[in-house]
Order: sequence, then structure tokens, then C-alpha cells
Amino acid sequence: MIKKAFYILVATVSFAVIMYGQAQLRVPRISQGAKVSQMVGLSEVSISYCRPGVKGREIWGALLPYDVVWRAGANEPTLITFSDDVTIEGNKLKAGTYRFVVIPSKTGDWALIFNSEIKNWGTVYEAKFDTLKIMVKPETGMNEEWMSFSFTDLTPASARVVLAWEKIRLSFKFEINILAKLQASMGNWQLLNNAARFTLDNKMFLDEGLAWVERSIVLDKNARNLQTKAELLAQTGKVGDAITTAEEAVKIAKEKDPKANTSGLEKMIADWKAKK
Repeated sequence: MIKKAFYILVATVSFAVIMYGQAQLRVPRISQGAKVSQMVGLSEVSISYCRPGVKGREIWGALLPYDVVWRAGANEPTLITFSDDVTIEGNKLKAGTYRFVVIPSKTGDWALIFNSEIKNWGTVYEAKFDTLKIMVKPETGMNEEWMSFSFTDLTPASARVVLAWEKIRLSFKFEINILAKLQASMGNWQLLNNAARFTLDNKMFLDEGLAWVERSIVLDKNARNLQTKAELLAQTGKVGDAITTAEEAVKIAKEKDPKANTSGLEKMIADWKAKK
């Protein structure tokens, strides 16, 4: 009797283990998850979403009715995270994570909404949490079977986010305050010089770049930051001052190391003198 009870117990436990294992079996979702991210300057923007497919269906005005909120994806809410404050199509938005939803329109612009409620299921949308709403004109393109997000038109301070599904394209431009990020990151001559070179390489904020390299030189005058200053001066049209500063950079480099390779800088000096 005891042996029989033991066998029954073992069989019961084994069945429970098998059933539990089956309950934990994971299968691929129809609309699979995806995540894209992009560094813009010193800031990161990331988008997590699930990708529905067209699968031969009529999407706009049918599967997705016009003038009704769409979660811009499937399953959980589509989330966009900005590591820093941004400006979206001229509108300021604080750093953080936002639910992203869309309201399609049959005849006019479509609404793109950034909503601060991010925990509820994708279809649970509450307008009272809307943080920013912009209107954009939809564009058409090649058929996109699986909905996607991508980043285009990348610059050191901005980019464009593009949502593509079926033949519709929705996009918005966001901008990062790269100047504020650069100023916040400075502390020693190297950082100041790097920030100044960033302005030089990208031909932006040149006046700020000159101020930063001057601060770098005050902390530690050397051939590197003098060359940066010379190039910035030339870029802003002060060629005579650029030549004087570059010649000082060559002199300091050779005093530190007689074998220092200054040919690139000396060529710049010659080119500037030829244009003067």
C-alpha cells in the first residue's frame, strides 16, 4: 500500500513538472520586438517597439481607422528615450522616456504624440499624460512589410526619426543642445581643446571654440592647443594671427622634441601665407 502511494506521488509530481515546463514554453511573437538607438553628439536616443506586418491587409483606414489613436507598433507601448533635453520640430521636450502614439488622418496632417505614461499595455492610452503633440505630413515610399523606425539626416547636433510601414512614412526632426553638453563636460586643457576642435571640425560655434581653446592655453600652453587656435583663427578669417600662432606652435613642438613631425602644420602656414 505504501509502495503504491509512493508511485502515485511520483507520477503526480512528474506530471506537474511536465505541465509546468509546457506552461513556460516560449514561442516567437507574430510582431517581434526591436530596438534602435543613435548617438547624436553626446546624447543618445533609443526606440523600443514591436513590428507588425502588413500581411496583405489594408492598413490605413481599415485595420487602423483614421482619427483613432494607434500605438505606433504592436503589443507593449512604443517607447522613445532621450538621454538629454531635445527640441522636436521647434518644441522643447525634457529628457526621459515617452510612450509614442500616432493619430492617422485621411485628409490632413497626422498627429505624433509623446505621452509620459509608459507602464500600461500598448492599447491603454490616456490623453491627460500627453507631453508634446506635433502635426506632420505623411509621405509615401516603397512598401515596408514590417513596420520600422530608423534615424536619418544625422548631424553632430540633430537627426530625423522615420517611422515606415506599408507605403506611409512619418518623420520628425529632433535637435540636441550640443553646445550645453560640451560646456558641461569641460575641466582640463585636453577637454577644452577637444571641444574647440569639435567646433572646428564641424564648422559650428566657432566663437565659443576660440574661447575654449584660449582657456585651454591658459591651463597649459602647448603645440596641440596652439594649432587648434591657429586653425580656428584661419577659419574665422584672421589669417595673420593664425600664422603667428601656428609658428609659435611649431617652435614649442620642436623645443620639446627636435624630431617632432610638424610638416602638416608647416604646410598649413605656407598655404595661409600664399593666400594672404
